[in-house]
Amino acid sequence: MTQDASRTSHRLHLTLIGLIAALMGIGQNGLLVSLPFLVEHSAFGLPTWSIVIAIGSFLFLPAAPFWGSFSDRNGPKTVVLQALAGMAVSFLLLLTFTALSNEFSEQTYLWLAGLVFARIIYGCTVAGMVPASQHWAILLCGSQNRLQAITSVSIGLSTGRLIGPLLAMGALKLHTYAPVMLMVAFPVIALLGACWLPKPAFTPNTAQTTTQQKTGKLPDLTLLPFLLTGLLLCAVVALLQYSLSPLIGSITAWTTDEISQAIGLLLTLSAAFTLLTQVLVIKKKKLDIESMYRLGGIALLIGFVLFLNTSFWIFNIAMVASAIGAALLVPAYTSMATQTNPEQSGKIAGLISMSHTLGYGLASLLASTVVISPQLPVWVCLGFSVLVTGIAFTRRKDKAVVDVVEER
Repeated sequence: MTQDASRTSHRLHLTLIGLIAALMGIGQNGLLVSLPFLVEHSAFGLPTWSIVIAIGSFLFLPAAPFWGSFSDRNGPKTVVLQALAGMAVSFLLLLTFTALSNEFSEQTYLWLAGLVFARIIYGCTVAGMVPASQHWAILLCGSQNRLQAITSVSIGLSTGRLIGPLLAMGALKLHTYAPVMLMVAFPVIALLGACWLPKPAFTPNTAQTTTQQKTGKLPDLTLLPFLLTGLLLCAVVALLQYSLSPLIGSITAWTTDEISQAIGLLLTLSAAFTLLTQVLVIKKKKLDIESMYRLGGIALLIGFVLFLNTSFWIFNIAMVASAIGAALLVPAYTSMATQTNPEQSGKIAGLISMSHTLGYGLASLLASTVVISPQLPVWVCLGFSVLVTGIAFTRRKDKAVVDVVEER
């Protein structure tokens, strides 16, 4: 009976951690949906808003590994709490300075400085949310259930990305700033829930920390295949999103509104099949880690091959294939990477988060290739997908990875 109660308690704690991770997806996608309205009801244009938002994302590069290492040394609960507090404060400041810029547009530079400050807070604090959530989940589930732990956080992120736009669109009917208000309220509620959670059983490895300080902060070479996979995967996902509008426009005679609806359909399909794959395949342990890695690479490759056609209905199949591929890849390489050094799960999760940010940055640089040809970004994505698949099939199988497969 005691074991059953403990197991139920762990499941409840894991669910709450997944919901906390979902806030990242809700905030990211909800902000994108709100962006046109924020532009309309503020003193700043879209280019300025893009730079402001990018500042917060850029700060994930140094902040995510830092908070990951901090989680390894001091436990994940403190990191999650500061991330939730930082998210609430940053969105509150974002809301405040946006409204002020709309009312008192003559003091533009002051309000712009406030928005930049809000995003700096976001980047420096919220960067620790996913690495610490993954670390916390691993501590709850145990190293032998590492994939289950990482999948629980991934499901939370995917759920947030799926419902984020829906919540934002519903809230916009109430008030222009309602989606941002929700992103102030949700982290506060989650913060109260996280405070209630007990600290997970945690023993910092001081010897490992001392060794790390002596050898430097560069990632171990065994992590490079996984970090490169994460970078390339996020680059192709983001680059595809950037290029969907001109790509659809090049094969149809649709209006801007029709193209926007088509993109919404594709993104909804992607989020839905990502979530279905995580729940029905990964969480139910239908595949081993190696198979997930390889099949994920193949599905991603097939998806971008299909995006080279000139029929929109095939685009739907292509989006589903690439979404399934991404859903298989992320928990596979994340689980393998954290297994290379179980004592530094938080730091490794932070490094993976950093590689994801670099991938998004690379995509923003390559997005201009659409000017040359609407299909050129797809060819770039196809090339990156070949590299991901090549890594999956040629990567050296070290002992750490074999241990993961045996655990399954």
